[in-house]
Amino acid sequence: MLVVASEIDRCIASHPETSFRYRNFEKMPYAAHMGFFKAFGLDFGRKPGEALGSRNYIPLTYFDSTVLKNTAAQQGLDVGDEIEAQSKRLSETLSGADSGEVFETLSYSIREIMRNVVEHAQVDRFGVCAQFWPTKGRAEVAIVDRGIGLRESIRANPHIDATTDKSAINYALMPAVSGKAFKGARRLAKRGPWTNSGFGLYMTSRICRMGGNFFISSGTTGMLLTSGKDGKRYYETSLNGTAVRMIIRTENLDSLTATLAKFREDGFAIQQKYKEIVSIDPSSASLMLSQDFDLNLWDKLLSNLRLK
Repeated sequence: MLVVASEIDRCIASHPETSFRYRNFEKMPYAAHMGFFKAFGLDFGRKPGEALGSRNYIPLTYFDSTVLKNTAAQQGLDVGDEIEAQSKRLSETLSGADSGEVFETLSYSIREIMRNVVEHAQVDRFGVCAQFWPTKGRAEVAIVDRGIGLRESIRANPHIDATTDKSAINYALMPAVSGKAFKGARRLAKRGPWTNSGFGLYMTSRICRMGGNFFISSGTTGMLLTSGKDGKRYYETSLNGTAVRMIIRTENLDSLTATLAKFREDGFAIQQKYKEIVSIDPSSASLMLSQDFDLNLWDKLLSNLRLK
């Protein structure tokens, strides 16, 4: 719903001379309740964010990056603190709890994707929508922005070749790869845990692959990550900006603290290897990602790269 509403809205804005008509929308009460139609200007159903949500869902809800930054500044906080507060509010609505592994995992995952948008997308407005099925042990979260896209963001890092959307997505999901944090970049003073280290997409994608899946699309390429040997597939897309869809199997969640510690440990180990080989070609980055962060295999790959 987020992507389709955004596409319709963009089409209308791009063709102001054209008259648009809609049919059969009266037969879609769920979409109307979720704020889908009013998201692109059709006066039917609720406004985005108007439905209160419940333990089962978060309707189409839009955030303004500038408002988030201003709200944080007024309180003397980093914008990351405001993003965390909003992600906890959304997670509490979705899970029906303010503590526990489901709440913590959803809050963390939503926070990291929202943070990526605010820090990298160069866009004001972005949307969030989610659904939780407690009896199925399944949560689905979508976040869409119409910003500069991953390729343009990653290209700011001079050490990597992100000339295509496919290579940019692979790099964006690698630990410690960022368009802002790289060797030689000017360091900005930031407080607390919000200094960007390029770990957000890496950590959330690994959480989702524990029985669920992670889909990301930017520009002409979409990537679906699942568990198992053939856990990566590509799709042709056409999206100005970036869309992320996370499916989390909540019955598979152990201690989030322990899980994140393991993933972070893997990530830092990989980051240390990057210091030896700063520039990793797109094909190697893609192969590394497809192996689901098997560090033993990475040692072999990196050894081969050193010999080239």
